[in-house]
Amino acid sequence: MASVKIDPVVAQNNPPNVEPEEVYYGSYENEKPSIQLRIATGGAGQSGLVRALANAFIDTQVKETGCKPFAVAWLKSDTAGSFNYLAQASADLSITYHPAAEDIAMEQGFAERSVYAWRDHFMLVGPSANPAGLTPSSPTTSIQTLFSQLFRGAVANPSAVRFLSRYDKSATNVKESYIWTTIGQVPWAYPYSSDLYHRYTSFPFQALQTAAKLGEYTLVDRGTWCGVDGWVREKMTVFMEARDEDADDILLNPAHALVGTWGRYKGTANAFTDWMVQENGGQEVASGFRVNGAVLYTKAPEGERAGT
Repeated sequence: MASVKIDPVVAQNNPPNVEPEEVYYGSYENEKPSIQLRIATGGAGQSGLVRALANAFIDTQVKETGCKPFAVAWLKSDTAGSFNYLAQASADLSITYHPAAEDIAMEQGFAERSVYAWRDHFMLVGPSANPAGLTPSSPTTSIQTLFSQLFRGAVANPSAVRFLSRYDKSATNVKESYIWTTIGQVPWAYPYSSDLYHRYTSFPFQALQTAAKLGEYTLVDRGTWCGVDGWVREKMTVFMEARDEDADDILLNPAHALVGTWGRYKGTANAFTDWMVQENGGQEVASGFRVNGAVLYTKAPEGERAGT
């Protein structure tokens, strides 16, 4: 859902200009063709997946449709910002990670199509010294158990045990807030929350690097974990991560592609979405994407790709 005023007239006639973080040209970089698609998202851009998808999509479209070469722009944003860019028509397509908010975006009218694009996976990570004494992950251990241990450790020893929250309305922030509430806690509301709950508003890579430097626990997506500098992983341990085999695992992080209602390049956005759900198209690129030898994402469940 958007957190800005939705004005279709302004969106269609005078959308705010957002400077791209990166622009992709497929095999046609020397030609520098014009931008014909603007994609707003966060972690998948930082990990390099958007680059891989954009380059493959451009080459496929030129080869299969005979269209002129074009460029794809990545607009760097978190999930909340991605909704706003779509509502303002600054983006033609957004990759977001909050199904309920995506349904509301459709109801609000600024998104007209949503498809399940791929699966990312959340992970609870923290300092290898493990000052909170979290128990090793096992098939019978729940994320609520670990968050409960983390909370008790932080209350007992706030100088040694802290949780870093991105505190920015991102999908990661929403997810960790939800997990906290499932154990009946809202650490950001405690008068001493600055001790146990570190509010750090930043993008995924920067937040994880800060947690590593300060020896703090945090929730992170696998794409960020595998894509960040190696020294970060050396200082930290994964205590739990999502499992694809459990469809109800709350640490699963489903990515959806939303097509904007008023986007300047809506036709290209729809073409990208069609290609994204194809087994030999976007699904193949996403599931085969690796960073430092690790597979970051998995395919969207086959029966759930049709979208709305």
